[in-house]
Amino acid sequence: MQDFFNSLDAPDPVLGSLDRRVLLELHKALFPDCTDEEVTQATRRELIDLIRNSRREPGRVSGYEGQGYPLRRRHPQVINPGLFAGSNDHAVYWCRQQNPLASAAALARGDEDFEWSLRHPLKPGDLIVTALESSPPLIVSLEVIEEDENEEITYRNLAIFSDPISVIDAQHLIGAQLPRRSQYLKQPLAEKLLESMGALIADPRPIFITAGPCDAVQSAQANEVLSVLATLQKGSPWEQLECRICDREILDEPEAHLPHVDQHGLRWEIQEHVDEAVLMCSDCHDMAHQPTLQQLRNYARPACPKCGERNPRQIIWGMPAFIPDPDDFVVAGCVLPMGPMAQWECRACSSRYLVADAGELAYPELMVHHE
Repeated sequence: MQDFFNSLDAPDPVLGSLDRRVLLELHKALFPDCTDEEVTQATRRELIDLIRNSRREPGRVSGYEGQGYPLRRRHPQVINPGLFAGSNDHAVYWCRQQNPLASAAALARGDEDFEWSLRHPLKPGDLIVTALESSPPLIVSLEVIEEDENEEITYRNLAIFSDPISVIDAQHLIGAQLPRRSQYLKQPLAEKLLESMGALIADPRPIFITAGPCDAVQSAQANEVLSVLATLQKGSPWEQLECRICDREILDEPEAHLPHVDQHGLRWEIQEHVDEAVLMCSDCHDMAHQPTLQQLRNYARPACPKCGERNPRQIIWGMPAFIPDPDDFVVAGCVLPMGPMAQWECRACSSRYLVADAGELAYPELMVHHE
């Protein structure tokens, strides 16, 4: 399990902070013969791996030749925009959910016992458009109300929009505000809403968000929409939600872990954040934010007497009998200094120091940390 956590680190400290547009521009400069179709569905990490594995010099990066932002959508054209044709004869109920993550999990599980915000009596043949009060708000499903042979009301799901449809974009196309509460829409507004949804499926628009800090106790509000989208994209509908770490079914609300240490504060297109996110149960998400045994050992090392930074690198004198990891060790060479030998090198200020008894002589060129 710890190996999986370790594999979640950012693939490159520089490339890892770039958004999709810049990565595609750099990839195009490195591989000018590569067609756009070959990289359309590549994730950010796949693009970064392609760039890092290249042995060619990038040279000058030209501008991206395509129009608009280079979107990556997981399920392009799976939802047929023609789904909305002929829907204008149906009344449309606008269902606005205030608990976005629980609602997304219920949609993904096909939970028939979940209580939706349906405040009015519904009739067979009516359509239900569900929007989640996330930030930004998303339209996530389209259902039709039916009546079974026992004259009981049932709900048949027509589509789950795992590729995001922004309520804000729909309002922009409609030219009017959509209600903040669940209610039937007037026919002109209902027709415009369905038309806008079809248009946004046929020609999706980028949704930019700034990720907040990832925390297992209280996740940032900006990250809730990432958990929502990751939940909707977890696989086929009505399959059980499984934690990527322990492979157990997630019985409560799933949580999206952001393994990229610098992802907090980066403004990316929403799918790029979701591609980096890892869907976990709450227990594994809590473990992901706990220090590893090696990290605890590192931080137990003596602090730098100059800047106070912990987690120094250990200095090896002479010829090491093993291949030292440069992230943990510094090979100082075979020429030994006069007097005490430094034991540690600070990662922050590069000061070298040793741990010594209080009465030991301190050399001017060597900083001493007294026990």
